[in-house]
Amino acid sequence: MSSISKKTFKEGDYIFFEGDLETQFYIIESGTVKIFTKNRAGQRVEIAKFGSGETFGEFALIDKGARSASALAVTEVKVLQVSEEGYQTMLEDLPVWAASMLKSFMLRLKRMNDVLKMNE
Repeated sequence: MSSISKKTFKEGDYIFFEGDLETQFYIIESGTVKIFTKNRAGQRVEIAKFGSGETFGEFALIDKGARSASALAVTEVKVLQVSEEGYQTMLEDLPVWAASMLKSFMLRLKRMNDVLKMNE
C-alpha cells in the first residue's frame, strides 16, 4: 500500500467501524462524513460531521488502538487515505500542517465534552 491513496465512498457507506484496528487516517477532498459512537442503550451519538479539507481517523493512528467511533459517508465522499508512513512524512515535512492538526484535536475534544454534557 502506498503511503497516500485516493478512495471514494458512496452515500451510506461505512468508512470504518468502532473497534476496527487500522493505522490510517483520511483527508476529505469532497463530501460529508459523520463520526458517531453508540451509548449504553445502543443509540447512535453523533460526535462530529466533517467536510472538504477536514481530516478524521487520526486518533487510532496516533495511539495504535482500536477505532473509538465509526465513520459514515453522508454523501458521496472522496478522500485521501494516509498510512502511518505518510502521516510521519507529513509531520516531518509540514510543520504548519502538524500545528493545524493539534488545533483540530483540541477543537474535537471540546466538541466531545459538549456532546457528553448534552447526553448526561
